Amino acid sequence: MTNPNKFVRKAIYDAVKATFPCYDMQVPGNVAPGQYVILSSQNKEIDKANKCQYRWVSYTLIEMIVIYNGSGNTGSRVANDDMENTVLGLIENLVVPGYEVVNTVYEFPQNQETITTTQIANRNFIRLALTLK
Repeated sequence: MTNPNKFVRKAIYDAVKATFPCYDMQVPGNVAPGQYVILSSQNKEIDKANKCQYRWVSYTLIEMIVIYNGSGNTGSRVANDDMENTVLGLIENLVVPGYEVVNTVYEFPQNQETITTTQIANRNFIRLALTLK
């Protein structure tokens, strides 16, 4: 039984990278994109589907971030909503090499905003739960 985490991250990364910059955990210090995706937290559990077979359930939190420079009421959350719809389309039929995706569940944790004196960062989230065999 092989830990699926790196395979799931790679599959999501490959699906998203052509459309949005995509990073594992954080953006590198020398890069400052205004719109990007972070594959932030990931966990897994074993699902004992029956006595003869074990499956993995892999959970990955996908963060979609749009940053607006300036203070006050700059930017719009519409860009995040559009980005979320695009990412959902990109991961809809995700293929994880070495595994069969048996079930896919999408959860949507509450959006967050970070407001500083120089920027506003809007974050939308998708928690992707994949049952893998």
